[in-house]
Amino acid sequence: MRLLFKGFIALAILFIVTNLAQAQFGFIQQGLDSAKGKKSDASNVADENTGGKGYAAPQTFTNAERRFSYTVPAGWRLQGGEPTGNNPVFMKPGTTLSFQFHFTAMTPDFPAGASVAASLKQAQQEIKTGKYSEARRRDDGDYKKKCGAIGWEVVETPSGGGGSHQRIIWQCYDGQNFYFNFMAASHPDQFEQAKIELRSVMDSIKFCR
Repeated sequence: MRLLFKGFIALAILFIVTNLAQAQFGFIQQGLDSAKGKKSDASNVADENTGGKGYAAPQTFTNAERRFSYTVPAGWRLQGGEPTGNNPVFMKPGTTLSFQFHFTAMTPDFPAGASVAASLKQAQQEIKTGKYSEARRRDDGDYKKKCGAIGWEVVETPSGGGGSHQRIIWQCYDGQNFYFNFMAASHPDQFEQAKIELRSVMDSIKFCR
């Protein structure tokens, strides 16, 4: 009975986290969906003519509420939202490259540690199904002192996002049980060429620094 209960809790956690992630991936999905099947130009959804040029130099932003920072490369621009707030969207003009994040408060008793363990285990299983090419544990800072985060990171395969997008995703929880979903993405046709740049954005995310 105890094993069944633990299994039910793990499934419930995965259901909650999955739905949070899916609810967050909206704006970029609409643009990248238009790229599906267009291998010639990968549908460059960040049009410089309509949205303006990108930053002349890398830009570092700090979220004062949740105490984390990140750096957007030169050439990128803010597509929507506030860079120091919740749910901003960045894109690189002339490409499908994008970066966005969202965070939301979980209940004080939400089992963040169990969620990370269960979600990582599930993601590692999905490597075998071809959804992800990588799945690893990713923590940052000092979570126990409420100045850091614990989580897991995955990299989708070209078909893992349904053919319209390919993402690097870091999902994590901070010491106050806020859930975060950070995503860097592009159309699969541009992903390998853009992977170093997308990775640089994801690796720039730091808590309490």
